[in-house]
Amino acid sequence: MHSRRNVIVSTIVLSLFGLVMIYSASSYSAELKTGDAFFYVKKQLFGFIAGMVMMVLGYKIKREWLKKLRWVIYGVSMVLLLILFIPGVGQESYGATRWLNLGFITLQSSEIAKFGLVIFLAGHLDEHPPTTVKGLVVPVICGLAMCLSVMLEPNMSITMVIGASLMVMLFIGGIKKKHIWVAVALICIAIPVLIILEPYRVKRLVAFVDPWANPKGEGYQLIQSYYALGSGGLFGVGLFNSRQKYLYLPFAESDFIFSVIGEELGLVGCLLVLAVFAVLILSGIKISVKAEDNYSRLLAAGITSVIAIQTLLNVAVVSGLVPPTGVPLPYISAGGSSLMVFTFSSGLLAGLSNEKRAEPKIKTKRKAGVKGKLKGAFAHTLS
Repeated sequence: MHSRRNVIVSTIVLSLFGLVMIYSASSYSAELKTGDAFFYVKKQLFGFIAGMVMMVLGYKIKREWLKKLRWVIYGVSMVLLLILFIPGVGQESYGATRWLNLGFITLQSSEIAKFGLVIFLAGHLDEHPPTTVKGLVVPVICGLAMCLSVMLEPNMSITMVIGASLMVMLFIGGIKKKHIWVAVALICIAIPVLIILEPYRVKRLVAFVDPWANPKGEGYQLIQSYYALGSGGLFGVGLFNSRQKYLYLPFAESDFIFSVIGEELGLVGCLLVLAVFAVLILSGIKISVKAEDNYSRLLAAGITSVIAIQTLLNVAVVSGLVPPTGVPLPYISAGGSSLMVFTFSSGLLAGLSNEKRAEPKIKTKRKAGVKGKLKGAFAHTLS
């Protein structure tokens, strides 16, 4: 089993599949809103092409550079988050300010920031294990600062991804058990407080408990997701045949694209998609376990944790296992900047593998044969 190859192939398969599903989920709404059924697909295709370049860059980049520049990377990540709050800079949509409009592409700062934190944590924890004061306090402060910045957008889902990834990396780094229990206790206190502070989160929680209590309000999206997944059955209604995409299911091409997958391809299709994610995640874990040094181990674990946590959170949301929150499905949901960042992380993850690259056997044998003949002839001449 070649972990490097599996990471690259899984990434490409999921990204290409995403292009197909984005067209299926958005063609009707895009036609109505923009007059172009391929509007979202074109944007995603640009992200895919740029993403393939980014994946090569991530694969080729020297990990030592990332380690040396970890504070710069973290600083840039925080700047990208904080400039969103400058009037006229951040782009607001549905009550949240999460995007930077660069003209040719809309950049979601938190997508870059979460991997920026992972790169920073890997370098810091390698030099300062979390068993030391500096090794514990600095990551916690930096992680909480990023979580607070993302929460103020507001974006609770990505905040959860960042917080969970922070805990995973501290655990991999060797944090003491008593500190883990303290962190768990604080999280259990913080989540209810954060929900209560925002009325819309309370409404979402109530809708999660009983979406049919307000079927045309807060419970609407989850109910439509249930209809999509339920009508798909075992094998689905067929590719491009979704009914929920006709403006019934909000954000069908982005946060709830997995619902459309379930409707069109059924339970079997959903399981196949999750199987590809499983190959990617398990390969990432294998790369981390077999890493040649502690820094690579931590970096691979951090990247894999972000992919795994965000995937599980998205699937849990659309299937009603956790309260509704907007979080894209990695590689598949519409979002060019998200796709570019995730493909870059896949390239970086693949580059961390210590597997030896296969040498061309025929060419090697020929070279060895010619070299051997020359050596033999030379030896014979001397004798």
